[in-house]
Amino acid sequence: MARPHLVLEHALDEITVGHPYRRDLGNIRELADSIDRIGLLHPITLTPSYVLISGNRRLAALRLLGRTSTEIWIVPGVSDKLSTVLAIQDENALQKALTPIEQAELYAELKALYAQDAARRDSETRFGSPARTEHLLSAEDGAAESAAPQSPTPKTSGEARTQAARAVTGRDSRSMLEQVVELQRLAADDDADPMVRQAAAEALLELNQDGKVNGRYLRVKLAQHTSTLARMAEDPNQAEPVRAAARAELAAVQAENDPKAAVKEAALAVARVEDARNAGQANAHVGWADADPHLREKHEVRKLVDLLRREHGWWDRYDPNLIGQWATDEQWELIRQAAAGASAFITAAQASRSKPAA
Repeated sequence: MARPHLVLEHALDEITVGHPYRRDLGNIRELADSIDRIGLLHPITLTPSYVLISGNRRLAALRLLGRTSTEIWIVPGVSDKLSTVLAIQDENALQKALTPIEQAELYAELKALYAQDAARRDSETRFGSPARTEHLLSAEDGAAESAAPQSPTPKTSGEARTQAARAVTGRDSRSMLEQVVELQRLAADDDADPMVRQAAAEALLELNQDGKVNGRYLRVKLAQHTSTLARMAEDPNQAEPVRAAARAELAAVQAENDPKAAVKEAALAVARVEDARNAGQANAHVGWADADPHLREKHEVRKLVDLLRREHGWWDRYDPNLIGQWATDEQWELIRQAAAGASAFITAAQASRSKPAA
């Protein structure tokens, strides 16, 4: 996120206050009195198009005092869509304008802005803003008097999430939005199990049509955790007690019928197996011969077969005419290398297959 910059004077009537996500502004008179005595210790924060991000109470207090201008922080890099969302007055229009994925993307952006704003203001409160040192030094009990007026700001990540959710959707939908953000992360995670990544991508496509998030999120997270347990249960690099613990935990999770309970238990199960693995690493010798002298070789085959099963039938799912016509040179080269590499692999494997087993 780009650093904000201070504008020493900006007209109040040029500031757009959009979606009324903060309805109760509290005691504005008390805040106005504090600003009148001490000055505005923390300027309000705006987008480059002068749409309010943070500081609704301070803006209301300045207007109550009859001020016509104020210092402002301008935050560069705010997306045009987020600026539009912040400027929308009608809650119903706001909700209709955005898909769940758009809501989640703007929520993540706005949450980061609130966190940045809170950090800046916290730093000014603790160490003093150079532009306002004289105000702090000349005011009796200035720090104490300025503490209440600046509240509430998102001092915690939870408050930032709530404020961002209300700004984007008009309600405290942070749980739903965090779930969509997590699905987006999994769908883009190159280190995730391909099946989990695919499930997350499909869930995003589906929820964007009907807006139903929680059930799909639970299914994907359960798939993620069970995939981790299955991988640990089969990993020959793990000691047999760790593999056995992973198998037992996986069986217990698969026996749970309630999706929410299953996801919670699966996450705990992964943590327990990882703890067992970490505890045993210092004391246990991990070797390939503890269960099967050819476990490494068999595991390599199983990994490849699992990959092929996941992608089996891809040649029927895609139209070769469309691929040939529309693939870029870079994309086509990747496809060609995959085919050539697979052909060379098959040739070498076939030759090895005719030899006696070692």
